[in-house]
Amino acid sequence: MVAFLRIVASLALGLVVFAGLLALLVGINFTQRLDDSRVYAAAFSESGAYIRIYEEVLVDESLEKHTGRLLEDIGIAAHDDAVDLLRQVMPPEYLREQVEANIGRFTAFLRHQRDYLEIYVDLQAPLERVEPTALGKVHEYIDDLEVADPPLSGCSPSSLQRLAAAAAEPYSRLSQGQLPETAPSLEILSRDCREREFDRWFGLVLNDHALNAQASRILGNEVEGLRRTFVDGDTRGFLKAAADPLVEPVVEGAVAEVRRNLPPDERIDVLERLAGPPGSPARAKLEAQAEFLRGALSTVNGPGKLIALALVIAGSLLLALVHLPQPRAMLRWPGVTLLAGGSVCLVVGLILHSYVPSLVREGVMSRVSFPASVPASAIHLGGDLGESFIHQATAGFIPATLAVMALGAVLIAASLSYGGLLPMVVRRVLGRAPPASSATVRNRR
Repeated sequence: MVAFLRIVASLALGLVVFAGLLALLVGINFTQRLDDSRVYAAAFSESGAYIRIYEEVLVDESLEKHTGRLLEDIGIAAHDDAVDLLRQVMPPEYLREQVEANIGRFTAFLRHQRDYLEIYVDLQAPLERVEPTALGKVHEYIDDLEVADPPLSGCSPSSLQRLAAAAAEPYSRLSQGQLPETAPSLEILSRDCREREFDRWFGLVLNDHALNAQASRILGNEVEGLRRTFVDGDTRGFLKAAADPLVEPVVEGAVAEVRRNLPPDERIDVLERLAGPPGSPARAKLEAQAEFLRGALSTVNGPGKLIALALVIAGSLLLALVHLPQPRAMLRWPGVTLLAGGSVCLVVGLILHSYVPSLVREGVMSRVSFPASVPASAIHLGGDLGESFIHQATAGFIPATLAVMALGAVLIAASLSYGGLLPMVVRRVLGRAPPASSATVRNRR
């Protein structure tokens, strides 16, 4: 009867240890990684998100209108140019910096290191890069611009008039934030003519009806800088020199308009864009969900972890005490339980790590409802991100699991060698003892 009760108690305590190990090595290992910023950062890097945003998402045809608007103010309507400009203004390194900063704020909130959840994007650096990047894009466009030879000859006033009218048209387009389709070649005039007639010709350009007053004033202030490229007959160089002062006000106005719609710190509050301003019902609901997640993780990773650890330790000790005074059984039962429990946790962890990430990706791809405006490439990226995140979050269990299995194996080995180990140790100790004197032997007799 006693043996039967010991077996029943051993099985019950073994199940307790199993439950504690499963919770500690698999469940709590997962929840602890949810507030580890390295897990989120690794997911973004593993999925290649920072590069794929430009190479897959933004080049999607469904986003062509949206990305094209980025360059409307300076007239670069080509979709590929818009994506390239955006990549230069907000390079992958910038995206990584912003994402990892927000990950840090989010995980710090989950660890109670921040009182409030803040997710925002700092636009100060990108806005400062808009103007030089846009001007560089205009220069690239001019490098490929068609230069047409107008039907002019000689250096007569009528020839200069026609050339001035043809040249005023591209300058007018630049001043309106548009790109010219062609430009007249300055080499149609001889160098001597260009040197002698620049002032007259440039005056005709400034007075042409195609140019507005602001554009004429801007070009008039650049006359000395434009003279050299005109005399050299460098049509594209002259157009670039004129384009910079003409396009700068357009770009500055566009950037100023963006800044007017931003707070003084030039940050976009992501939570406000998603759920509304602080105090709104949707924002309050989002904050309540975030607070619930933080509280749940704190409970599981704090008291929950201690309870699971206590179940493993106390269950193993009680399992040994049940088999008093049998030393072999006291070692064997906890050892078998730890080895078996660790093996089960290893199998469960490997299954979760191997199969759950792909299931999450399939769920995102097939079951989550997305607005029609969301491109397929963005959905694919979201699925890959979810898969990568779960892959990272379910990792990290192997070292602790192997340590538990190793401890169980050591206890089992100790139980198997217990009967022969103790006498051997005693014999070695006695064998090293100094021999007794003859007087001592006589006294003993």
